[in-house]
Amino acid sequence: MMVAKKSDVCSATLTLSQTVDVNALAAALATEDVDIETHSSSLAVQVSAGNISDLRARLNTALRSIQAASESLIEVNRSR
Repeated sequence: MMVAKKSDVCSATLTLSQTVDVNALAAALATEDVDIETHSSSLAVQVSAGNISDLRARLNTALRSIQAASESLIEVNRSR
């Protein structure tokens, strides 16, 4: 097994499955530097960076955007 160095180019994929509001969550990531694939009930987000530290930061940002969008959708659905 190869050990990654801090300076290695790296990427990670986050898959959210069984998601009702796929398009809304994808829209929340429109301003992020990520690749998005949507399917009928899932969302795949690929994040790439020039090093592991940047990858961690970009993943954190993407996850926070998804969390904020998800919480907003929950509140909207609750008020209906």
